[in-house]
Amino acid sequence: MADSSTWSFSQNFSTRFQEMRSELESQIAAARTVQSPSADAIQTLSLLLAKATKALADATGSLPTYDQKQYEGQLKSFEKAIESLRTSSSAKPKFAFKRKPQTPAPGTSASSSSPALVKDPSPPPHSSTSTPISSNVTLSSHRHKNLTRADLQGHPLQTDLSLSDLDNCVVNLLPSKESSDRGELTISALHARNLTNCVIILPIIQGSALLHDLTRCIIVLGCHQFRMHSSERIDVLLYISSNPIIEDCRNIRFTKYPNSFLRAPAGDFKGQLPLTVQDFSHIRPTPSPNFSIMNDADATVVEQQLIILQDDPSPLSKLSEILPQ
Repeated sequence: MADSSTWSFSQNFSTRFQEMRSELESQIAAARTVQSPSADAIQTLSLLLAKATKALADATGSLPTYDQKQYEGQLKSFEKAIESLRTSSSAKPKFAFKRKPQTPAPGTSASSSSPALVKDPSPPPHSSTSTPISSNVTLSSHRHKNLTRADLQGHPLQTDLSLSDLDNCVVNLLPSKESSDRGELTISALHARNLTNCVIILPIIQGSALLHDLTRCIIVLGCHQFRMHSSERIDVLLYISSNPIIEDCRNIRFTKYPNSFLRAPAGDFKGQLPLTVQDFSHIRPTPSPNFSIMNDADATVVEQQLIILQDDPSPLSKLSEILPQ
């Protein structure tokens, strides 16, 4: 079906675009380590940007609108960064003989001596005015681990988040109650794959969430678009402005994002409950057997368990008690 095909194309393009973006980021970072990048380095960056721009242009119309805007914004950031490098490269000072300033005679005031020529210092390669470039943070291949913001040291202010190959883990990226880092981490999009027996607690993210191959997990997040594929026994606590989509999934339960976790304004998010879930694997007019909406009692129990989990210094000991059976 058309929506399923669009979803698959979007997933494949996202992977390809991340590879191109990572290459651009590393090349730009390398160019910034020198005071004046060479013309060849600038040309290489321009070609990489042109390649990524063409790929996005070819995909126009086949990507979710929000994802398209995010990709376009990232390319504009790269364009500004490359233009800044080009400017610094062309601003090399012309060669000139320097005249050694005369030493003032004894008893002569400094103000009466010939003024020394002062050369303007060149800006450092990593100036604070450099255009920020979003990156990708990955948490992968962990077992029986509690992962928090402390595990994202050195992350950029805005980032895509990738979670993969996690088993019996708690990923809690909400700011701690006693910390002052509220709003510091801005997640542009979420990509999750191959998670088993995990609890994922995230803030409201700006873009889409794509999840694949999850088993017996609890997912807490807010997003503009939510799509989950090939997963089972999942509780989803969701704050969303559109209809969540599932495909090839079983035993999925939905409820609202806990109000106690909303530590920042939700922006232009309009929707909570009731959720209208689209199941691409069940196109008949009858209700889908693959998902359900939690009743109030069950939703309250799950939220209370998550609050306890968040405050527990050793949350892994609570996993078996709260994960879907």
